[in-house]
Amino acid sequence: MRIWRFPCFSLLFGFFLSSFPELTGSAKLNIAVEVGTTIRIASADKNTQCKVCIGQNTQELCQSSVVLRSGANSVDFSCSQPEKVFTVQIIRDNVMNDIEPQEHNALQKFNRTFIWNLKPPATKSLHLNFSRTGLRQIPPTDSCPDVYMLAVENVSIGKFCQNGSIRQVDVRNAGKLSLEVSGGRALDKKFIGVSLGRLINSLANFHVVLPERSSTQDFFTPNAFPANTETMWYFTVPQTYYTDVRILSYTVPTCLQSQNIPKMKYTWQGKEPLVKLMNVSQPSVEPGNFNLSIKNCRISGPQPPSQNLMVHFQISAIKRSRGQCEGDLPEKQLLQIHVKKKDPKSTCVLKLDSVLMDTITIASGKHFVLNSFDCNKDEVELTVSQNIECKEWRDCASTSFPLTFNYEQQCIPGVLKTIIWLLQGPPNSAVELQSPAGDLRYCPPEDKCNSILLLNVSHVTSGITLGQFCPKGTIQKIQIRESKIAITASVTSFNDRNLATKPFLTYSFTQDISEHYIFTVAPKMDNPTVLATPVWPSGMKASSTVSWIVNLEPQFKSNVKFRNVSQPKCKEVHTNIAVQTIRSQKTLYSTKKDEKIKDLLVPESFYLNMTNCKSPTGAFRAMMEITLQNSSSKLLGIILSIVGVVFVIATAVGIWFVLRKKKRKKAPPVSVYNPSEHAFLPGLHGIPKAQEEEDPHTYAYIDETLVYSHLLKDDAEKEEYKEATPDESDPRLSAPALPVRNGENLVTKSNTLLDDELCGYVQGQSNTSSSQKTSQEEGNYETRLCV
Repeated sequence: MRIWRFPCFSLLFGFFLSSFPELTGSAKLNIAVEVGTTIRIASADKNTQCKVCIGQNTQELCQSSVVLRSGANSVDFSCSQPEKVFTVQIIRDNVMNDIEPQEHNALQKFNRTFIWNLKPPATKSLHLNFSRTGLRQIPPTDSCPDVYMLAVENVSIGKFCQNGSIRQVDVRNAGKLSLEVSGGRALDKKFIGVSLGRLINSLANFHVVLPERSSTQDFFTPNAFPANTETMWYFTVPQTYYTDVRILSYTVPTCLQSQNIPKMKYTWQGKEPLVKLMNVSQPSVEPGNFNLSIKNCRISGPQPPSQNLMVHFQISAIKRSRGQCEGDLPEKQLLQIHVKKKDPKSTCVLKLDSVLMDTITIASGKHFVLNSFDCNKDEVELTVSQNIECKEWRDCASTSFPLTFNYEQQCIPGVLKTIIWLLQGPPNSAVELQSPAGDLRYCPPEDKCNSILLLNVSHVTSGITLGQFCPKGTIQKIQIRESKIAITASVTSFNDRNLATKPFLTYSFTQDISEHYIFTVAPKMDNPTVLATPVWPSGMKASSTVSWIVNLEPQFKSNVKFRNVSQPKCKEVHTNIAVQTIRSQKTLYSTKKDEKIKDLLVPESFYLNMTNCKSPTGAFRAMMEITLQNSSSKLLGIILSIVGVVFVIATAVGIWFVLRKKKRKKAPPVSVYNPSEHAFLPGLHGIPKAQEEEDPHTYAYIDETLVYSHLLKDDAEKEEYKEATPDESDPRLSAPALPVRNGENLVTKSNTLLDDELCGYVQGQSNTSSSQKTSQEEGNYETRLCV
């Protein structure tokens, strides 16, 4: 058994030594230290068995730490891997010149800290230029491969990594800059410029140059911020970039004077300083370079670490497109323009007079500067309010005014969504509304308007909504017994702002009306007309009245259907619904208590009146539907009248065509009326035989001077004509008698037709062979010449 115990103990001891190699073996380093530099090698663990040894006069001194000064130095370690036990500090004192870190190759495996002790003159400050390195600040508990730490007056200013936006740090009095490099990592020998400058009042000044890209930088106040001291940050912002400041966390001490509580103080060139408390929103979307200072107050006594001044803030820089609108709203228009972001989380930013807001209000009579950043047109909505007052009747009585909005400030971004007009007339007046673009349609809240425009009419005093209306309807006029009315025009799609200049409605103030509400309606044949009591679906106000004047064309009658009626319980007088014709003043319907309301067929224009009771329990509301129908009797009469008129016209035209045709076919005869019925008819062959009995009115000749005398110009021509007339006694010149048949006139058979064709009268003497002549036949006679 003893033979086996010894080998087992040897194996266990070997395993222990292999697990802690730093405890076995040794290592020797030769280190050259430059002038002005001190190297300190110290054990991180005081309980370690590994020692560092340096020779002194042939005697070797071994201990847990050693300090090496300028010159060549030989260092022995009592372990083979001292880099796991010891850390190295390389210190330079009284630094006032440029810093260029130097690596010691023998110490590269160790965790190294390069320390530069800064000591400027009492009247100067020291500027550390990190342009080649660039620093970014990190929380005190974080780390990175190469960590810079800065302390001033034994106060830690901050902890930094490379590749940041901090380009320079100014320190006053004595300070210390250190660089921690992890073991095995090569030193990044980046140059740090050191120069002297004017004395500063703050503990430290940080100069930050933000990159030309979107970025976010974190900054921290010094740990254990001394009382009554200040730290400054100078930010350089690229063109077209805008900065936002956010405080992520903070603690403030208890100050001797509460008004001196630490604050954030911002300064932009050309502007007054802006001071903000820690618990309020900080500046946002600010262009240009600016300074930020934080100053601690005088504290009342020792503070626990949790109540020291500590601020963790963040600076974001974003490139933005900017729009600016500057102007004045006319004071006489009594306007208010509300500019609002649709989505508060969007990147769009609105600022009024350098104040960041999600909703901006611009009022009449004030100068404004509105800035917008990265705002699309559809991301911003505009709401316009306008007060319209008419206090005296002489200024507004019986005059219609258009409701428009003259959008003069075209530079204000956004889509015009809502326009509100607040109408206020003289005392005891009523408001009358009409639509110049066509009649209005009542739109119940549960229905869709299917239009880009929705008009809402409400009472200003009570806020009660009368109803909402759309274009293209049947309501011609709305009358409201109220002097203060609000009209809201909501636009679902308003790409063209010039549409706002067109009148939505016309309004006028009139004398007080008998009803609370009066609607004038002209139903149409194509679609039913839907009507509802005011404030639908809520009930009418107690004792309120409403009347609809429904105008119908003569050829129509209307079917009134009560779709939804709710009756309250009344204590005294019950509610009333009445229908009365306008022309005949006949009451067709009037409700009674607990009576079921029936549909009506109204033959002409009518009134529909409703009255609520004084103390209703429940809601009084009603919805009606009016449908037009053709009136059959009236329509038949109209059709028969039209047919009769057409028939008369057609008959007259036919008769005219027949007479015209006959007249054209008949040859125009020329004859002389001969009472003796002996006539010569043109076209007869030969002279017909004379009748046995001669007509007593057979003429020997006709005195042509009597027939054609009206054609002679004067009396002289008449005398010449008489002289040229042949002798009537000459038998050769006597006119032959024209025989006619007995009882028949060959010229015309109708006395009526003969009378219609009279052309003139002639005079002559009778020449008959009859022995019996009357005195009348012997005298002068008249005869008619017909053509």
